[in-house]
Order: sequence, then structure tokens, then C-alpha cells
Amino acid sequence: MAYEISISKKTDNTGRSELSLRLRLGKVDQQASTHLYVNPQHVRWEDYVSSKGRKSKRLVLKTSRLKTDEVQHTEDVKKKLEDLLEFIDKNLQQIGVNNVSKGWLAQQIYDFTNPHEEEVDSDESATEPKQMSFFDLFDIFLEKREISQGKKNQYKVFRRILQRYEMYKQLLDPKFKLSLDTLDGNGIEEIGDYIKKEYKLLEKFPNIIEAVNESRQPGPRGQNTVNGHYKKLKAFVRWAIDKEYITNNPFRKFKIPKDIYGTPYCLTLEDLSQLEKADLSKRPGLAVQRDIFVFQCCIGCRVSDLKELTMANVINNEIHYIARKTKDGNPKTIKVPINKTAQAIIDRYADPKRKELLPFISDQNYNEAIKEVFKLTGLTRNVVVRNSLTGESEIRPLNEIASSHLARRTLTNILYKKYKDQSLVSAITGHAPNSSAFARYRDIDEDMRREMVSVLDL
Repeated sequence: MAYEISISKKTDNTGRSELSLRLRLGKVDQQASTHLYVNPQHVRWEDYVSSKGRKSKRLVLKTSRLKTDEVQHTEDVKKKLEDLLEFIDKNLQQIGVNNVSKGWLAQQIYDFTNPHEEEVDSDESATEPKQMSFFDLFDIFLEKREISQGKKNQYKVFRRILQRYEMYKQLLDPKFKLSLDTLDGNGIEEIGDYIKKEYKLLEKFPNIIEAVNESRQPGPRGQNTVNGHYKKLKAFVRWAIDKEYITNNPFRKFKIPKDIYGTPYCLTLEDLSQLEKADLSKRPGLAVQRDIFVFQCCIGCRVSDLKELTMANVINNEIHYIARKTKDGNPKTIKVPINKTAQAIIDRYADPKRKELLPFISDQNYNEAIKEVFKLTGLTRNVVVRNSLTGESEIRPLNEIASSHLARRTLTNILYKKYKDQSLVSAITGHAPNSSAFARYRDIDEDMRREMVSVLDL
């Protein structure tokens, strides 16, 4: 049996699971999604013996004499699956198994799912099969990529940007289509320019926003944001090359600019003490969020990890967690000892009825609460920051730019100032031992500079 059917983890909005198809024949071993969904209760596994005499099990769609809507749906899927396999068999016989290239099975499923009319002319009986579009291929890439849902959402945002870019280009050239085969360094740079200027361009052409589902009016974007989208495009290109969908690599002649950051700003121990001891009894809601921010300063995790914490993460008087940013790459458990301040906050808000470790609110409301707390507690000193849009330095009150990520920078800076050992501090913060990003989280302040040169005092 050349084909194996299995149930994937992907589900639709009705709770049905997608069927996955695997082709194993000779040296060919490919797997792809069928875009067919069934109720897992309507499948069963049965024993069978292969042509080589091997015993195994195969998935079978169950039918019933009781024709409910779900049974009818399963029978429809079964018929489509049979037609799909017949379609693949026919094409496989035409080209021969030795000519099956990477991505062939996914292409066959796409062609079956998106039938096209054959155009007949006087010289040829039919045209070549329709090829997957840029966005069809992007969807397959996103489906196959093992990343968190948060990162998938970021890629979907980028996909919508590219859709709007294509529509904008078509205003100038109706035949324009995004294509990995023809994309070059100039095209990548043009996409970056569009991303920067999109908020202005779409004010002139609001119909583009309406045409792309889930689009929102974008705001100004800086170079670091553009660089982030360049990296997403590069990941897509690398995947397409690896799967042999394309051979062209437009990034060979295009170098992604380096991200630029300003001098890091953070809280001192004195600031943190002032914040923790401030009387916010007249604003009890803000007092809760103040305590959560202080706790985050003691733990040093990102807000996405903070909000995932439960009592199960408290092990042997430590917080154990795997950073979501590394779960898809090199997952490593980070262990942070719970100090007295953090333990007091855990005890203060202990509630067996609540799943989360602390009473979290939405990220946006949390950041707004932090700004308000800073204002009320007098943490309003001016700091020099870099404007991400203009690249220029500007002076801003600390309370206006404070956010949840300030907690991570604060712990990193305080620990580094005390121990002056990046690898030691990284064991607490979760940075890679040689992380170049580490420098963005700590500052070499005046006391440290004086202490370093004092070793030369004679």
C-alpha cells in the first residue's frame, strides 16, 4: 500500500481533524495535508497485510446506515479521498516514481483541490497544470512550520502586508504577481520601502484595506520592524529552497540591515524599592498590577511567559519555565530562585480557584497600568531614548515609556552590575551565554566604569 492516511493535530472551527496523506513508494517518502476534515469518532484502525507481507494498521473512515449530517459528511470526505488518490495515481503513472521531486505530493493535492479549466488551442490539446501562487506556497510553509501560535499570528500579519503590497503594485501594473521565482534583491528592498510607507499609501487607496481580510489601518513603522519582516521572508525563502519549490535565493544579494537600539534604560534598586513601598491603597487595582510588575522584576521573564505561570511552575522554591521564544528552537528550562519579595507577592494573591499564578490582565492594560503606577509613585525622571521611526535621540519621562519589558531589563542590569558576569546572569534571565542581545538589557553605568579603572590606582 503506497498511501497512508492519518489524523493530524490541525482542526477546523467545528472540531473536526484534518486528514494527512503520506506517499511511500520506493525512495519516495512524502507527507502533505489533504485539507479534508473528519470527526475523529468516525474513523477506526484496521489490520492489514502489505504486498510485502508486513502486518500493519490503516485508518478507515466509518460509515453508518443512520444518515446523520456527520455520517453524510464522513461519506462525502471518503469519496473525495478516493478521488484524490485516483488523481494522484494517474499522475504518478504518467511521470514515473523516479521523477517525483520534493513537494510533488503537496502540489498534487493543491491541483486536485483547485481544479482549473484546460485551455485548448489549435496546436496543443491542453496547457500546463496551474502552479501554486506565492500565497498558496506561503500557506503551506506556515502550516508545516512548527512555531507557536503567537509567531504564526505574526506571520499572518506579514502575509496580509504582502497581499496589500501586491494589490498596490497592481494599481501600477495590473499583471504584477508576487513570485519567489522572480523575486530579487531589488524586489526585497522595494517590499521594505512599501512596509515603511504603507500607512501613507493606504490613506490614498483605502479600498486595499477593505479587500484584504482582517486588515487594519497600519501606523508608521521603523527600520527594526521592517527588518523583522525581512527575516520572516528569508525564513520562507529558505524553506522553499529546502523543499525544492524554487532554486532562486534573492537574499544572496540582499543583506538585512542590523537592528539599531538606543542606550538601555532601567530601574535601580532604589527605584524598585520606591515602587514597592508606595502607598496605593486609594487605587487598589493599580496596587495589584504594581505588585505583579515588581514580581516580574524579581523573575525577569517576558510578559508572555509571566502570564503562563501557574502554581505548577513553583518547584523547590524556584520558578521553573521554558521561554516561549525558545520553545520552537532550543527549549531550555529556566530556573529562577524565588526571593522574599516575590514569595510575599505569591502568598498575597494565592487563590486555589484561579489557574494563573497571579491575577493578570491583558498586556495592553498591564502596560497602561505600569505607566500610571510610575506617575503616581514619582518615577518620572527624564531618560534618553531612540525614536524607532526617525532614528533620532529624544528625551522622554520614564513613566511615559515604561512597559512590562522594563522589568526584564531591570533584573538583567541590577544583576550584571552586582556580579559582572554575563553567563551567570544569563542563567537567571534565559539569555544565551554569548547573546548579542544581552547588551540591550544592561547598561555600564558611572559606578561600574569608575570601579573598572580603579584597578589601575597605584
